[in-house]
Amino acid sequence: MLSCQEVATRASALIDGELSTWEGLQMRLHLAMCKGCERFIGQVRTTRDLTENLTAADTHEEADDGRISEILSKLHEEKKQGG
Repeated sequence: MLSCQEVATRASALIDGELSTWEGLQMRLHLAMCKGCERFIGQVRTTRDLTENLTAADTHEEADDGRISEILSKLHEEKKQGG
């Protein structure tokens, strides 16, 4: 099984769909058993989503305000649940 450090190192590759089938399976197995890493991956995903939306706003493209609100609401709910 992967260590937490290996999961952290591969977090972006998992989120971006860049892992092989075997690597993705190993990651998902670890995440099913390790709630700390599961929360970490969720935080990385949220950070990426917010960054993409804010970058779009900075380049004078229309930022999806609804999507940003959705992400922030999700963060708030996770915080209330202790995540």
